Amino acid sequence: MPSDFYMQISILNKQRKYPVDEKQIHHWIRQVLLMQKMKHGELSIVFVNNRRMRTYNRDYRKIDRATDVLAFPMLEGIGGDLHPGFLGDIMISLEMTEKEAYLYQKAMSEQLLILLVHGILHLLGYDHERSESEAHRMSRREQFLLKRIER
Repeated sequence: MPSDFYMQISILNKQRKYPVDEKQIHHWIRQVLLMQKMKHGELSIVFVNNRRMRTYNRDYRKIDRATDVLAFPMLEGIGGDLHPGFLGDIMISLEMTEKEAYLYQKAMSEQLLILLVHGILHLLGYDHERSESEAHRMSRREQFLLKRIER
């Protein structure tokens, strides 16, 4: 890790069913941020169950169902420059992570890594819902990062 690298990463586990390897998650996040040329800042990851995820998805996106990952970027929009080091929050449903891992025939840890990368890119301004070209740009960046992350 470069000596000028400082990233405050908070992890909250708000579910009971799945263990969370905080050391591994910190390691992955640091790698992604360094590859994205981010050396300073703050973000939080919150692990939840599907019930809680559904509530947040309904309240913030007006979609009344659980989803795998939600990102709440703080660099965009009104007030984004008030605390430029705070990237935002990522919420991941570990129930959905397990379901998708099974569906895509991946290890749960691999699916979790995919969702972490996806969420971090959203915090950094990528948005696949904006346009088809932005979706391709985000997908290319996800693949680039996933190929290079040390497991």
